[in-house]
Amino acid sequence: MNKLRKLLNEKKYLIMGILNFTPDSFSDGGDFYDVEAAIEGVRKMVEEGADIIDIGAESTRPGSTVVSEEDELARLQSVFPTLRKEFPEVCFSIDTYKPTVAEYMIKEGIDALNDVNGVKGSNMAEVAAKYNIPIFVMHNGGVEEGHEIEQVVRELSESVEICLKAGVKKENIILDPGMGFGKTAEANLEITRKLDQLNTLGCEILYAVSRKRTTDYVLGGNTNPKDRDIVSAALSIEAVKRGARMVRVHNVKVMKEALMTYEIING
Repeated sequence: MNKLRKLLNEKKYLIMGILNFTPDSFSDGGDFYDVEAAIEGVRKMVEEGADIIDIGAESTRPGSTVVSEEDELARLQSVFPTLRKEFPEVCFSIDTYKPTVAEYMIKEGIDALNDVNGVKGSNMAEVAAKYNIPIFVMHNGGVEEGHEIEQVVRELSESVEICLKAGVKKENIILDPGMGFGKTAEANLEITRKLDQLNTLGCEILYAVSRKRTTDYVLGGNTNPKDRDIVSAALSIEAVKRGARMVRVHNVKVMKEALMTYEIING
């Protein structure tokens, strides 16, 4: 049994902590851009309650610089083998849409893949099937006003079908509605309100809104990303109410306390 499935069997909800090994991510670019800082970042998130650590070596924020496969691999090669050795029990995922990078990371001991392109336009599904590894499949793109969640469900169902045809086990497919990827703040909020409709696809759900423009919108605009953690946690709890069992956040401590409170109230 893989680490992620074991965690899902043991716990009601999982927290995915974000470790961006990049100089230009919108919220924490540069914070972990050396090995020692990355080690301390992982240690802190695990101590605060993170169940999964999602590593990224290329920013996917709007307007970010595209990183070549070679540069992405070089960044990961400089940090991940050390993290894997330092934290052998931690469940790590890799945030990449490049199959070659994914395959390298699998061989280095990564526990799950996280594809922002939803396995479309590449052979990422085949890689996940080959190694029998869990994969987070994200919806990427705009949505029609008034039909936001319906479009997300329809297009993610296409991604699920691609995975199944490639041989990925359904229990290894986790769906992410793609907050902020080509969507307005209003659309993101509407998708959150109706997130329960995504349960019809029969896969676990990851919700990832942490510090994104939607949280800035809720706060009235022009806020520092690091001041958006309470709103991020509040929106994540709304997603949990509607069926999400995993939430992806920058501030693990705030999210953990919010989930603890939710579980005390709701059982």
